[in-house]
Amino acid sequence: MPVSVDLNAALAAFQSAFTYSHPEGLNITPSVRGHSAVVEVRHQDVDARRGFDVVAEPLETEERTAQQIGEDIARVVEQELMYGQLPAVGENGAYRRIVV
Repeated sequence: MPVSVDLNAALAAFQSAFTYSHPEGLNITPSVRGHSAVVEVRHQDVDARRGFDVVAEPLETEERTAQQIGEDIARVVEQELMYGQLPAVGENGAYRRIVV
């Protein structure tokens, strides 16, 4: 099923809305994967590789605009970064996944 929301526009909106001053060495990588907009947040500290993924998987019936989805992603990334310590990669090799 084709998605009615332009995911590239959603990621452009994310980049415009994401204004959080994050520490150096923190990598924030937005990408489109299939029918999902994904923002990976990663950091390597002395103990482990840490991070999380924020994923938007809009449905064909999505009522949010690309702008709203991008802003929602930015808000969630900023909120997670405010906690101060990123979660370590799980035992299965996956990062915590947050769906917006």
